[in-house]
Amino acid sequence: MSKYLTFRWVFLLAISLVLLPISETGAVENIYVSPGESIQAAVDNASHGDIIIVEPGEYNESIQIDQDNLTIISDSKVPSDTVISAENADSNVFKVVASNVTISGFSIVDSKCGIYLSSVQNCIINNNNISGNKIGICLFKSENNTLYNNLVYSNTNCGIRSLTSSGNTIYSNYFNNTNNARDDKFNVWNLTSGNCWSDYTGKDEDGDGIGDMAYVVNRRTKSMDYRPLMAFVPQPPILPKAIFTSNVTIGYAPLTVEFTELSKNASSHLWSLGNLSLSNTSDFLHTFTDEGDYTVTLTVTNENGSDSTSMTINVLKAPDPSVPILPEAKFITNVTEGYVPLTVQFFDTSKNAASLCWNFGDGKSSYCPDPIHTFCCPGNYTVWLTARNDNGSSTTGIVITVLKPINQSIAEDNDPEGIEDQGLGRRNIGKRIDGVLNRENLDSALVTLSYPLPEPDLLRNLRC
Repeated sequence: MSKYLTFRWVFLLAISLVLLPISETGAVENIYVSPGESIQAAVDNASHGDIIIVEPGEYNESIQIDQDNLTIISDSKVPSDTVISAENADSNVFKVVASNVTISGFSIVDSKCGIYLSSVQNCIINNNNISGNKIGICLFKSENNTLYNNLVYSNTNCGIRSLTSSGNTIYSNYFNNTNNARDDKFNVWNLTSGNCWSDYTGKDEDGDGIGDMAYVVNRRTKSMDYRPLMAFVPQPPILPKAIFTSNVTIGYAPLTVEFTELSKNASSHLWSLGNLSLSNTSDFLHTFTDEGDYTVTLTVTNENGSDSTSMTINVLKAPDPSVPILPEAKFITNVTEGYVPLTVQFFDTSKNAASLCWNFGDGKSSYCPDPIHTFCCPGNYTVWLTARNDNGSSTTGIVITVLKPINQSIAEDNDPEGIEDQGLGRRNIGKRIDGVLNRENLDSALVTLSYPLPEPDLLRNLRC
């Protein structure tokens, strides 16, 4: 009995461990915060991977982020539209104690520290205006974070302070503070471009916009900006682009559709199918069981913004199996009349057809869906298309008129007097030439022709 109970508990424990990651996996959500609502409450209710979008307005609170993999962005992407001040001058606006956090698009003011990163990794701080604080940005025991495209100015103690932090990348920022930067370890202060420093004293002799000598943050730790900017030109944000395709857009219920995501610059995806939202994979299958028009929307997001695109899936009512579905033969052509030899392209537009048979009216046929056929003799040809399926057949036809070539009509005309028909039709043109077809007397014959004269193309044919 004891062995049985032990096995049972081990089995139940194994099942719970398998189900645990499944139960904790949820759809990524966009959480919107409006003026008068709490950003901290949104953070507290957020799950791994969620995106908190703060609408324009003024907010007064101190926010602690302790959930990994969160994105907090302003809805407008314009920092001056969304201003956050601390609850009091001795607290921080953002205190981040979780990794993989993005903060973007805010004006951050009136605090002890605008953004404080403590023991975190892989965070992104970009497109913020950070001013009027004691310290603009502070990093403590934090590594591999990226700070770019921020305006850090009018902070009374220091613009950016790095304490026991290394391996961070800081570039394309503007610093104008009492003390711009302090760093007691090695961090990277430039990529292809560095930062714009209000106290930089170097020159730009070659006029490339980059100072000729490095800006020294801490010479002892070799923290140097080797490509300081002479003027601050913020880099344009890289926005995501939502793109997806489907293998089918119309069909009978139940209709299974495969969606393929092809978006660019996206860090998260959110699918919407009416009331159903999915986001676990970029590509997925979905079966629509009921008829109707369904709008499928893909929303993609990165630290700079979001983008959406939609398509409509038309699910038709499933046919009644007791009512046979008959074929309906239809086709179109690129031309219905022309001179011999006449080549015609046929295009099948039939419905519910399992097989096709073309009869071109000249003794030839085809079973191709879109055949090309050449008629070699003048005449009127009735072309028939027969469409078949298991329930029956349908036939439709069209007349193709193939005309004689112009030069053949002239050669066959035997009325040298040209008095039988004074009309203007093409077949009568040859009658006014008085039977003169040789090169020697052609010029004199043309002088005596009665009006209207032959067309220039006809004269060229007669001279050849």
